[in-house]
Amino acid sequence: MIEKNKAYHLGIIMDGNGRWAEGRGLSRLAGHREGAQALKKIVRACPQMQVGTLSLFAFSQANWKRDKVEVDGLWDLLREQLSIHLNELVAEGVRLRVLGDREGIPPDVVKVINDLETRSETGMNLLLNIALNYDGLDEVVRAINTTLSTGTGFNSPAFPSQLVSNLDTGPSRPVDILIRTGMPQAKDGMSIWRSSGFLPLQSVEAVCVSLETLWPDMTPLKLSEVIAYADPESRLFGGQRLAKS
Repeated sequence: MIEKNKAYHLGIIMDGNGRWAEGRGLSRLAGHREGAQALKKIVRACPQMQVGTLSLFAFSQANWKRDKVEVDGLWDLLREQLSIHLNELVAEGVRLRVLGDREGIPPDVVKVINDLETRSETGMNLLLNIALNYDGLDEVVRAINTTLSTGTGFNSPAFPSQLVSNLDTGPSRPVDILIRTGMPQAKDGMSIWRSSGFLPLQSVEAVCVSLETLWPDMTPLKLSEVIAYADPESRLFGGQRLAKS
């Protein structure tokens, strides 16, 4: 079931599709297509890994700056995924929710999204959040404006909780583990990790993990290893671990 006490919320920045393809002499779109196949396997495996919510960064507002051929190809691939593969997942009990500003999404895609969200409302196996035309700062600004429009001011004790409820993710469990794939791991004990503005308020207490694995090579087994490594239940949230007597 979605949002059980121990049903983790995972956020994933799916990076490395283009590099995966270029390393094989293929088009970048071929990498995105292979990444979509990896995604299906991950989604289907999540309920068996105590994952109740899976949030994916699929298309950022900054991605519009990419080559037009790639951008158009990404939306065509998304149309295919929504109409075929996500439709199958909805039938399997996955609830779909799209995050981001829909004003910038092609109208025909918005129509399909609205339909899938409505038809999947009763899905209980997994809550799948897909971020499209998404930017973390934009999400927070929209949530603030919505909260203020209800008459709840910044100084109100209720403002923080209402702000969180007005985020695109709604009153969901915060992110437990935030993963970014396709990040080279340094040999000197340091490595670069970027959140790219993904779920900034929802992930403030998340365990952050970077993987060298490119997204198309991501497997359910690798994901289970990440969950075990991150061990989100060991967090103290600023508290102090008591010495064992």
